[in-house]
Amino acid sequence: MRKVLSAAAALGVCLTLPAAAMAGAALSDEQILKELEYLRNKVASQQEHIDALGAMVDKKVTAKVEEEVKKSGTSKVALANEFIDQLTLKGDLRVRYEKRDKDYKDGQGSDINRDRWRTRFRVGGVWDNKAEDWQVGAGLATGSDDPTSTNDTWSDTKTFETGDIRLDYAYAKHKWDDFAFTLGQAQNPYKTSWVLWDGDVRLSGLTAQYGAKDGIFATLGGYGAKLVNDDNTATLVAGQVGYKGKVAGAKYTLAAGYQTYSKSLINEGNASFELDRVDENKYDLNIGDLYGDVSFPVGDVNLKLYGQIWQNFGADGEIGQSQAEDFTKKPGDADMGWVFGADAKYNSFKLGYAYSVVEADSLFGYLSDSDFGDGLNASKTNKKGHRVQLGYDITKNWGTSLTWLSFEPNEDNVNYTVDQVDIYQFDVSYKF
Repeated sequence: MRKVLSAAAALGVCLTLPAAAMAGAALSDEQILKELEYLRNKVASQQEHIDALGAMVDKKVTAKVEEEVKKSGTSKVALANEFIDQLTLKGDLRVRYEKRDKDYKDGQGSDINRDRWRTRFRVGGVWDNKAEDWQVGAGLATGSDDPTSTNDTWSDTKTFETGDIRLDYAYAKHKWDDFAFTLGQAQNPYKTSWVLWDGDVRLSGLTAQYGAKDGIFATLGGYGAKLVNDDNTATLVAGQVGYKGKVAGAKYTLAAGYQTYSKSLINEGNASFELDRVDENKYDLNIGDLYGDVSFPVGDVNLKLYGQIWQNFGADGEIGQSQAEDFTKKPGDADMGWVFGADAKYNSFKLGYAYSVVEADSLFGYLSDSDFGDGLNASKTNKKGHRVQLGYDITKNWGTSLTWLSFEPNEDNVNYTVDQVDIYQFDVSYKF
């Protein structure tokens, strides 16, 4: 803008100077000097006006960007594309020290302790096109191809090895009134606790959503769970309906969900998913759940209570045909799980506690929380225990936290050697 105005002023001066030169032939030297001084002052005045207009434009642009930053709480990068309103960048870096203690039964082995350092780095961008109600997002994260972890362990297999970074998500989202349609790989769109789904799981497929800020909401999706035998995609179909509301200063959410996996995941793709022990003719993954949470102030403390209960209605078979190794019950007798917890925030302090029971065939263990149950048994189910979290926000973006997980087998038997596992995680995180 300033360049255009300056060019216009210069052009005006250039057009004026020839006329002044022609008239200068009949003027004295003193009159010519006065005329040049007049033109010089005029150009200076126009330049001041140009600078003032440019400052006004810059101020309006800055104010608009700052307004968008406050709304989203993220960084903004302007794009030279008239179809894209803005690029929102966000990410985080977490460094974790983790210690795991495994206590064996008497005579079954010596107790083992493991400690390690891990890094999680995530960065992504969201491109908004408000004129056409489209949004495109893509992000990168550390980690391997494990769908339940974006941690990179320091020097895991080689001395000072470099870490891996992969595509975390990539999606396109279209909004239409209270409806939204997402195509691609994106974050979990369903209301859930930390147990049923690991927070790092990204679902690939199509999701349709309905709902405003408050009131009834619904989510329905179809996803490609796994390509089996290079010729068939095992699918996951999931749905959820719920209600978000307010009452007497409290906010609450209630939701009911259901998820079902196609049979080919069990029949043909089981080796990678810890399902090779089940009876493929009887066993299914048809999981229903009920979720609820309520948030309200207690003096200066913001308190949130939550709970979730789930059941695998497809668990069937004989003893030994379970997700859990060496399990001594029929799958249909160990098909439920639940979690109840509370989170509190006071100023910069955060405190959380939860207790969960995950029966052997109550959920799809491969996609459940990867920390809760780590090191207990060969399977990722049949576990129960506590999670305690303490955090402190040093600044708006920089924080620390301490997590203690303590769990044991939900149903014990003589073939289990590990009696209890305790995991301690100390995190330092920075969000940007």
